[in-house]
Amino acid sequence: MGGNHLTQHGRHLGIVILSNDPLAHDVVCAPVFHLDPKNIRHLALAAERGYGSLDLEDIEISGDIVQKIVERKVVRLMDGRLIIGNKRVDSKEKIISKSPATLEPLGEACLASSEQCREAVHAAREAFPAWKSLPHGEKEKIFMRAKKILLARSREVVRLVTLEKGSPLAESMSVDVMGSLEVLHYYAHFLEKSLKPRTANPHVPFFAHKRSAYHYQPLGATLIISPWNFPFLIPIYDAVSALTAGNTVVLRPSTSTPFCALMLGEIFIEAGLPPGVLNIVTCRAARAEEMVTNPEVQTVMFTGSVGTGKRIMELASRNLTNTVLELGGKDPMIVLKDADLERACQGAVWAGFMNSGQSCASVERVYVAREIEEAFTARALELTKKIKVGNPLEPGVDMGPMTVLSQLELVEEHIQDARQKGAQVLFGGERIKDLPGYFIKPAVLTKVDHTMKIMTEETFGPVIPIMAFSKVEDAIALANDSHYGLTASVWTRDKKLATFIAHELEVGTVTVNDHMFSFTEPKAIWGGPKQTGMGRTHGRYGHLHLMNIKYVSRDFVKKKAQMWWFPYTAPKPDVMEKAIILFHHDRKREKIKALFGLLRSWPLVRSTTSIRSILSIAGRFFR
Repeated sequence: MGGNHLTQHGRHLGIVILSNDPLAHDVVCAPVFHLDPKNIRHLALAAERGYGSLDLEDIEISGDIVQKIVERKVVRLMDGRLIIGNKRVDSKEKIISKSPATLEPLGEACLASSEQCREAVHAAREAFPAWKSLPHGEKEKIFMRAKKILLARSREVVRLVTLEKGSPLAESMSVDVMGSLEVLHYYAHFLEKSLKPRTANPHVPFFAHKRSAYHYQPLGATLIISPWNFPFLIPIYDAVSALTAGNTVVLRPSTSTPFCALMLGEIFIEAGLPPGVLNIVTCRAARAEEMVTNPEVQTVMFTGSVGTGKRIMELASRNLTNTVLELGGKDPMIVLKDADLERACQGAVWAGFMNSGQSCASVERVYVAREIEEAFTARALELTKKIKVGNPLEPGVDMGPMTVLSQLELVEEHIQDARQKGAQVLFGGERIKDLPGYFIKPAVLTKVDHTMKIMTEETFGPVIPIMAFSKVEDAIALANDSHYGLTASVWTRDKKLATFIAHELEVGTVTVNDHMFSFTEPKAIWGGPKQTGMGRTHGRYGHLHLMNIKYVSRDFVKKKAQMWWFPYTAPKPDVMEKAIILFHHDRKREKIKALFGLLRSWPLVRSTTSIRSILSIAGRFFR
């Protein structure tokens, strides 16, 4: 990308991508500026997608790129403006998004002011009544159009994710893009079924005649605060889940990866999502906190650290705002002595180093049966040494850089803490000096224990610490010895034992002979107990956390009064006492006596109780 940067009056606008550049058709670069070969003094805006016409007297393009622009006639740059009410909005404060692989600037993104954040929330609130009332079929069309657009622009999204996050091209395609397409496909088809009322047949015999059901209704404006580790996939999961529930959304992406979220907004605008239904505002943490306490926000969805999650929970409590928090994991992998060793080693290395270990569900602890510890460690080490680390845009690269410097430093801190306490670093753990970005070699550690941060705190980096166990019960105890409870995996050929261990593990998701795939399975819930967070996302059960579950009961039986209404005059107390015995006594003789007692009060029973309820009351004799 060779230092071809576009500036205006000293303001960095983005990296110039030529149409003959290998990245030109793949990198997200909106708006598109067409250079008129007959008059190179102007860049004309195409398709109303940019800053307006720019005079070349105000434009500076570094390098020898000007002649190439004249020859190719097209230059593109990233648009970092906010999206509020489907309009691109500029702001005074800006931030430069940089490639974690090269540390070169990718573009300038706007940071929303307090007023702009309030405008975004208000836009979502104003759009809510129309959006929640829009027929399911119309919503489905929008999501299917978004899926079609994403499919058409998939290479573009892959390149953007790779540039901004640092994951290899193959990973960006298989995880971020494919996962996002599956999300849109699932929720578009699941939409009507998920919101359909569900019958709730009464349990109490006196209520048997009532027609009752659960109704699922949206709550309103939903604030989504998303992280940098999956800057396209996590926002689309959370946003689509909220939108299909009938809510409107304000998305606050990480300031480290703003362009991925803005690309998501572009796709939905192009798909015909009404103004205000999805708003995207990159902003400072203080502005995000203001949105959390905004009374127009009905739900806050947050993915990130425990500390920030607790802060959000504290702020949300001021308005008793509904919260869904996913705060990370320290995910264990248990390898039993009968496991397929090759599969387990391959799985550990992929799940530990994929996305440079920056996943809440990455393998962060490996517990291996002592009988196979040596063989497992040797093979895992061999596979680790074969991992190609480098610029994620290059073919054949398995692992790119870490996305942010602070996380790289935390990984180094955990490795150093483990080493000082007696751990052995068999490979990796040091920065790669001849690469300009946040690169670190994947690490394999042994002789670890639970006094070390590497085994107790979320590392969130490419490290596999291996610890042996002697008994299955020990492995379960070690796996559960954590403040987190997101996911875990069990590796064995024994189906019965796998089922037992899965039952005992204190997590939200257990996978057997695989790890971490479930995040991209839309039907699988995401979340867990302990300090992993509150609530769930994804699938049917995740949907429920974003809706008001309303119980509606209808009674159209033509009775003037109910048995339990006023007045409490005789024989009502006696009738209710007989009913209690009939419903709940464990002796049939007493039940028979109570049933005949009710018959003696038949006029009252008949005048206040429907035939259906009477039959249900009689049926209690047999239960």
